[in-house]
Amino acid sequence: MRDSSAASRPVIAFLFDLIQDVNVLRPIIRTIAHERDDADLLFLVSRQFEGRDKQWLWRAELDELARETAATMSRFEDPFSAVRRLQERRGIIFSASESNLAAHAVNHHVFLSSPASFVRVTVQHGYECVGFDQNREQTLSHGSSVRFAADVLCGWVAREQLRHLCVSERDKYLELGPPLVLNRLFDRQPGGTPRDTGLVCENLHSVRMRATRNFQQTYLETLLTFAADQARRGRKVAVRPHPGGQFIVKNQIELPQNVVLANKPMFKTDLERFLFGISAPSSVLIDMVLAGIPTAVWRDEDAVLDTTAYAELAQVGTVAEWDAFAEAASIDPAPFLERQRRFLRRTGLDADPQVVRKRLLGMVDAMLARSNDFAEPRLARPDGGTRRVLLVANGIIPTLHISFIKPLAALERAGAARLFTITEKDILKARSVSPGDPDATSAFVRQRIAAARPDLAVFCRYSGPEAETMAGMLREAGVPVVFHIDDDLLNVPRELGEKKFLEHNRSERTAAIRHLIDTADVVYCSTRRLRERFGELGITRDMFAGDIYCSGEIIAPAEQREARILGFMGNDKTPELTLLAPVIAAALERHPRLRFELFGSMQLPPELEGFGDRVQATPPIGDYDAFVAKFRELRWDIGLCPLLKTPFNLVKADTKWVDYTSIGAAVIASRGTAYDSACADGCGILVETMDDWAAAINLLASDPDRRFAQVSAAQHKLRERYSLERLTAQVLDVFEAAATDAVRTQRVVAA
Repeated sequence: MRDSSAASRPVIAFLFDLIQDVNVLRPIIRTIAHERDDADLLFLVSRQFEGRDKQWLWRAELDELARETAATMSRFEDPFSAVRRLQERRGIIFSASESNLAAHAVNHHVFLSSPASFVRVTVQHGYECVGFDQNREQTLSHGSSVRFAADVLCGWVAREQLRHLCVSERDKYLELGPPLVLNRLFDRQPGGTPRDTGLVCENLHSVRMRATRNFQQTYLETLLTFAADQARRGRKVAVRPHPGGQFIVKNQIELPQNVVLANKPMFKTDLERFLFGISAPSSVLIDMVLAGIPTAVWRDEDAVLDTTAYAELAQVGTVAEWDAFAEAASIDPAPFLERQRRFLRRTGLDADPQVVRKRLLGMVDAMLARSNDFAEPRLARPDGGTRRVLLVANGIIPTLHISFIKPLAALERAGAARLFTITEKDILKARSVSPGDPDATSAFVRQRIAAARPDLAVFCRYSGPEAETMAGMLREAGVPVVFHIDDDLLNVPRELGEKKFLEHNRSERTAAIRHLIDTADVVYCSTRRLRERFGELGITRDMFAGDIYCSGEIIAPAEQREARILGFMGNDKTPELTLLAPVIAAALERHPRLRFELFGSMQLPPELEGFGDRVQATPPIGDYDAFVAKFRELRWDIGLCPLLKTPFNLVKADTKWVDYTSIGAAVIASRGTAYDSACADGCGILVETMDDWAAAINLLASDPDRRFAQVSAAQHKLRERYSLERLTAQVLDVFEAAATDAVRTQRVVAA
């Protein structure tokens, strides 16, 4: 029995994000659990995993596996939550779906932010696998420069056979062998099972079935016609949906009566009972070959689909070829099995479970010893003193307050942190003192950094001068660097105004931003959409996306009363206000007791000027503290959040929802923009057309009960999901990730 009471015991953690992770990691977990009792096993299960497991089948498998291996199961909402489970421990983290591809983002970001006391191991999850050895369709879809955050890459074959393992990843590689053969150490299939059914596997959701042509319909039609032919011969056909894709199940494909679904996990499927197996190109072919049944790979009629990895196996395309293979395999399987033995010799796949077991346990021994060398917490100061954080920004801007000053304020008051700032204004002032000396400005920032002696530095949407100098000096000093960005500052649009457009798009500013994106230890994006946007722009480095951007507190609790004030706050929102002005005017006409208040840099539209003192415009307030004080005085009943669906706007955060909810205003917002998640569950009304806006305003202005219920629900969400404590924890997680990455970078450089 495992004793997990001692904190000094190592942890061996396993990440589960994709359904397929269970098949790959299960034999590794069982082997480690059977052979070692000196480590605690931990299953980290993502929220997305449970969302994909619609029928709860795979969670049941994990529950069973946890009981069998005495593992602890822990669900996590986001990568930072997973990393918190690992703090102050040491050990190994395994993942079967980790790379810099979007589909692997969750586990990739856990690896990036994991403590330095953990060794990160990525296991090749399929025979043709991105980043290891790819087929043509994978390369077309994902490119040929896939990267990993892992310290160790465990593959199926010798390194020399992996055509797509990048040069920078090759020294990480360890030949483990296919983990699936480890199942033989525990699962003994019954002998003498009668073979009376053929097996057809579908992998129809796979990118390779859509990358060059849409082969899904062709394969499905062939399968159904083949099943009908087999029915006429009095034979059954078992169809196995892909465990993650479940194409046939999800699309409710009607199957002939002689077709049965083989939907159990592969590790609970007795493949030896089948007469033969057919599949589109997929790793399930390896399972069938190793099970010793005649196996054929499907290829399209024009041979467009890349099947070269399975060249030695029988190839079937048309229904007639499926029928001929099924007949021949049923009568005399020997020729097919000989072809498959040649296939295994050519691939170099080691099917001996004892060899794979020995390699695995040897690696675990070495990795646990290595993790012990870096077991100390990386963020704690050696003297236990105050953490010194340098904040670099274009000015003391709202983003700096929202994202760092406010969430770190309690730590600063407690003496656990001390904040230092360098602003673009400071640098330009120093430059003006010695305008003819270009070295004077560099000397100034070096002096300021030396005086601050930071333990960590944050560049908060910084695009000013000396970015490269400051980042380089901090890197040389071993100071972790975070670059925080909350807009697509590489593509500021003209719609924000000519002055802002020209200023933000100056080459000096975009060059500073790009340098910080490329060199910071962590790029911290305000939203997931912003992170995705940078990927669309061709930026391939890894980035973190905050779960929340800003925190909120309830200033004015929900109150059941008649709606009296309709409010609109913002800067650079003149186009949105112009579009809504007729709707606002109509609402004021319809509801004589309703007033409209505008807070920001926008001019009052002409349509609203005729309402006299029922309309009020408050100009922008530059000082952030004064702005907050003024906003807290507002008692709006309805808050408008219009947002045009431009590329720049679509990556923004839901700040206005937080602000409006805090003062007790019911939110109406543009659908499909920043507000969908915040407004969900009755916490806001999402609209699209001008008629929608008019109807929503009328509803809230006419129904005090509805408005009260909406604000109450929104303020509950604000307390639960947008708390200051949660944002502080997120910021500290980012700091931890930067510190860990900086340590690893220094270790590589030193080596």
